Amino acid sequence: MGTSINLQVTGFVGSDPQLKSVGEQKVASFSVAVSRKNGAGNKQTLWVRVNCWNKLTDIAVQYVKKGSLVQVSTEWLRPSAWTDQSGTPQSSLDLDANRLVLLDRLESDDTEGEGSDIAF
Repeated sequence: MGTSINLQVTGFVGSDPQLKSVGEQKVASFSVAVSRKNGAGNKQTLWVRVNCWNKLTDIAVQYVKKGSLVQVSTEWLRPSAWTDQSGTPQSSLDLDANRLVLLDRLESDDTEGEGSDIAF
């Protein structure tokens, strides 16, 4: 049997998706904040960079917005380094999504107060 990673991340989107072309493929990328309180009661936040390829690209661009609650599944992740606005080096995890679940409630005149999860 081979090796594998199966990871599921649930968190709030920190930025609207950015659409890019990589060769002939499109990718939509956005950040997701995953937070917890440590043993001392202090909040810790891990930022995960999500890359949606192929059919998920269009879904992410259409439905994912800053502040959305999403759940993303992947079979691969990699460390990434970047520099914030103040010039301080930062690190994050990058993952290529193979499943995207929109956890925000759908709002319309007919379904006010009711919610629905959408998975792609």
